[in-house]
Amino acid sequence: MKNRFLALSVLVFTTAGIFLVLPGLAQNPADPLLSADEAVRIALEANYDIQISQADAGIARLNNTRGNAGMLPTINLVANENLTLSAFQQKLADGTEYQKSGAPFNNANAGVQLAWTLFDGRRMQITKKRLEELEALGKVNLQNTVQLTTAYVLQGYYEIVRGRMQERALEEVIVLNEERLRIAEVRLAAGFAAQTDAMQARIDLNQRRADLILQQTATENAKRGLNRLLVRPPETAFRVDETLNTTYNPIRNELEQKILANNPTLLSLQKSAEIAALVVDENRALSKVRITGNSQFNAVRSDNGAGFTLSNTQAGLTVGAGLVLPLYTGGNIKRQVETAQLAAQQSALRLDNQRLFVATELDNQLAAFASQQQILSLEADNVRSARENLNVSTERFRLGTTNGLEPQIAQYTLQQALSRRDLVLFNLKAAEIRLRLLAGEL
Repeated sequence: MKNRFLALSVLVFTTAGIFLVLPGLAQNPADPLLSADEAVRIALEANYDIQISQADAGIARLNNTRGNAGMLPTINLVANENLTLSAFQQKLADGTEYQKSGAPFNNANAGVQLAWTLFDGRRMQITKKRLEELEALGKVNLQNTVQLTTAYVLQGYYEIVRGRMQERALEEVIVLNEERLRIAEVRLAAGFAAQTDAMQARIDLNQRRADLILQQTATENAKRGLNRLLVRPPETAFRVDETLNTTYNPIRNELEQKILANNPTLLSLQKSAEIAALVVDENRALSKVRITGNSQFNAVRSDNGAGFTLSNTQAGLTVGAGLVLPLYTGGNIKRQVETAQLAAQQSALRLDNQRLFVATELDNQLAAFASQQQILSLEADNVRSARENLNVSTERFRLGTTNGLEPQIAQYTLQQALSRRDLVLFNLKAAEIRLRLLAGEL
């Protein structure tokens, strides 16, 4: 049938008195076939948004350490050496005097210093827990990006499929218009019909050609959009599987449970609320007593070019502890706690709002899915009836028992029925994608 479409197009263009070259009425068989699953696989490997989310998750994982939480000591090696040239004059109690111009003095010291926070009101433990939750949030956000990208890719893929279905519908109507024009011209030549029938048939045929060109352009634009999601050059050629059916059978109770357990957006907001609550506890701990331990091993040597003591060397270990209890901070700790509490309340409100949204969206999409299923049956019946009506109208026009208006109306009715049926099929698939996205199943 497709070959017939391509073969008849040139004939009709010549009959109409014009010659146009359409950019291809069918997919190029030489182009590689791209399935929906393959498109998703390519996107998950190359999509920029996923790579950015992977980097964010990696940063959160690297930050989740005991050292970053302040639970481990810091150890530093410190070394200094100072050389001084000076005029030296010294007089001792026994009357001895030392005088020297440009005397060198050298002072060198080296040491290993250790500082360790031993207790800070459990703030370190809370910080470590927050870092763990941030790492978990990074994983959830990555999963959310994967789910969204998958949804975008599937939506884009099936938009191309719908475009191809629209093209096939227009190709079918063009062939029917060609037959109508041929009958009108034969009847006109035989003197059995008015010239207006042939002229109107030619006008309608040219309009359908224009519609096909516009639809082909829209399909090519959709292909370029999908290539962008797959991080491929826009001109990358491919074919799609030109079927748009669904066997999906959504069950509300199962979907509701999956949404609460797996919906990436809900999980992300829940983690954010938990992190905000930990920030409140972190700031409260700032008012608690803080105990630090310190230790230092030092070695010091002094060399003097003049004076009573010409050299001095010391080495030893120092151990100490410190205690800090904030008594007055200008209200800063209180302000930080109250600010963190407000942020935690905001996070909780966002979570509650999202729960309400997904519950509403679930019911909306289930209703849309059910209604589209019912409409599909009606539109399929409309297509059958429109084809039968067109066959009858065309035959009546061929026999001369009616004028060209009747088949014209019948052809338009069939075109609209095909368009509506294809749209319903696409809407069913789109509702399925949105339901699967809500349930975290993509």
